[in-house]
Amino acid sequence: MADLPPDSSSGEGDYNFIYTKLVQNETDVIGVVAYAVYKRQKIEYIEAIRSKHQRRPDERELASFHDLTNSATQLDSYRQQAVALVRVFLKSAISEEAVQLSQRYEERTKQELARFRPRFWTGVAQSVIGSAGFVMVLGALVIFTWSLNQGPRQVIEQVFDVTITTNATSSAVSEIAEAG
Repeated sequence: MADLPPDSSSGEGDYNFIYTKLVQNETDVIGVVAYAVYKRQKIEYIEAIRSKHQRRPDERELASFHDLTNSATQLDSYRQQAVALVRVFLKSAISEEAVQLSQRYEERTKQELARFRPRFWTGVAQSVIGSAGFVMVLGALVIFTWSLNQGPRQVIEQVFDVTITTNATSSAVSEIAEAG
């Protein structure tokens, strides 16, 4: 340990190893936040000494602070505070993101529905075409049922205003014409 600075909590100087006690590795977010909580407490302690005595804390006061902050109970307290802070932060961030996503998808849904909703005159045209088609189908159905009752010969004669003659009738007409 000759290459490490002395630890003030052991009376060997001004250095405190609390960072290495709180932060376990470079991805330990809880440890980094716990260290920030420790630093906030240290700043508050120094400011309290300044406001009370109008001076910086002396070595004895800092050593006492470091002894207290390096205790297992206090280190655990820093980590618990860090977990609470991270939870609050994540809850806030997630709820904000959820609101933004909800608004974005609501707007997108409205746009998509508007794209598929027919315009007024398009709806009118569809109604007119549908009504005309219905009338045509209904008319064809009426003509079909009427023709079943009348027979195809009478229907053709009435619809086209013609007279259909058979070969027997034509030969009788030609005989009458020749006799006459």
